[in-house]
Amino acid sequence: MLLTACSPAPPSAPPSSSIGSLNARPRGGEAAPWSYEITASPDASEINVRASLPPGSPAELSVDTGAEPFVKDVEIEQDGVFYAVAEEGGSWLAPSCQAEGCRLRYRFLLADAADSIGDFGVAASHGAAILAPPSTWLLRPLRARGGRPYRFRVDPAAGESFVTGVFPAPDGSPHTYQADVSDLPAAPYSAFGAVRSVVLRERGSSIVVAFLPGELEAADDVILAWVASAARVTASYYGRFPVSRALVMILPSEGDRVGYARTLGNGGASIVAPVGRYAGQEFFARDWVMTHEMVHLGFPNVPRRNAWIEEGIATYVEPIARARMGDISPEKVWRDLARGLPNGLPEPGDRGLDNTPTWGRKYWGGALFCLLADIEIRKRTNNSRSLDDALRAILAAGGNVAVRWPLERALDEGDRALGAPILRELHARHGSSPETTDLDDLFKRLGVRVRGRAVTFDDAAPLAFVRRALTEPAREDDKTASIQSNLFKIQSNKQ
Repeated sequence: MLLTACSPAPPSAPPSSSIGSLNARPRGGEAAPWSYEITASPDASEINVRASLPPGSPAELSVDTGAEPFVKDVEIEQDGVFYAVAEEGGSWLAPSCQAEGCRLRYRFLLADAADSIGDFGVAASHGAAILAPPSTWLLRPLRARGGRPYRFRVDPAAGESFVTGVFPAPDGSPHTYQADVSDLPAAPYSAFGAVRSVVLRERGSSIVVAFLPGELEAADDVILAWVASAARVTASYYGRFPVSRALVMILPSEGDRVGYARTLGNGGASIVAPVGRYAGQEFFARDWVMTHEMVHLGFPNVPRRNAWIEEGIATYVEPIARARMGDISPEKVWRDLARGLPNGLPEPGDRGLDNTPTWGRKYWGGALFCLLADIEIRKRTNNSRSLDDALRAILAAGGNVAVRWPLERALDEGDRALGAPILRELHARHGSSPETTDLDDLFKRLGVRVRGRAVTFDDAAPLAFVRRALTEPAREDDKTASIQSNLFKIQSNKQ
């Protein structure tokens, strides 16, 4: 049972006079937002939050699982006086929020959460910066339906910064971000503290490259060129950069390569990339990780059981797109596919791609699905259509990493562009049953022979026309549509 305690809070902290500026007047037909104003202490060890929730907001409030102990001094305003709200079982109950709307205030112990949790998907320290998405520190109504925006403004301490992958508020209010309330439980990566940023811009899209504290042997320009190159490759495949704004956080770490990078959307777009301090310019010139992550930006989030399509697209498209831009050779593409695709074949006990969440099936099973789809599309259309067209159509319909779709909707959008239910048919065969593929025969029909590191092509093979088209150089209009490495401004020089 959840209880509300009604002891008055000390009168020394009056209601905020500025929260009303966050409560922007809804446009016609738009629901009133959940509004938050966040003020960070020096070194971002603590943040103070003031919230305004409109009538109809569910009464039970909480934050991410594991972050509840770091929410302190929750108070609700009644008739100009703030009263303490008791926590019970990781939630706070505020019935007046549902009945008539409410104003709340509380503290969140950000540094303590980062030290205790140590996961940058929830809260983690990195030098003099703290990574924590809004889902960690925004106290929100639980079980809320989508269709209503949440909106927040962050005022960092002097000399410090705040960066987030949540999209900026559409009305252009400074330091203010907005997304749908249904996005909040899995909001994009964000960080407070000693963060310095550079913005890459081209043709209406921007990439905020945020450097977190730490030493890197590679100069900033090398890192920025790596990010810009991946953006160019991604834009060339999709015909444009997939989102209007993306955050790329660079986390200096040990080693000489890029670690396990992650992408998170849901109301925005963000990538976190751990970069080894000893990684040199030669490494970045041949690295594939940033392109893989940026390809994720061009496809919607789907239910967890269908995650193989997200990872499969990124695994398949990344080398194909890089080969078309001349970054790697066709021989390398096929050598790597020959080595990787066997990991995606079903093993005993497999129940299809939708029901077998192993590493091999998720990444390489998904990549094999994409290869089979690309081949089938090109065969049926004599190379006049391809998987490119299907994925571009999904993106044109609004299907990027900022939204969540059922898999069926994405497949239908792709098939609509192809003029035939090719993706649906392929999913019907591979989604719920362990259909296998004879890779040796497939490579033979494509005219690909791999012996060790040696790759040779047979242009007389029946599907050689498909194989050649897959890695043909990008058209000039695709290249010029891609993002250029223009460096606009340094937002903070804080080290």
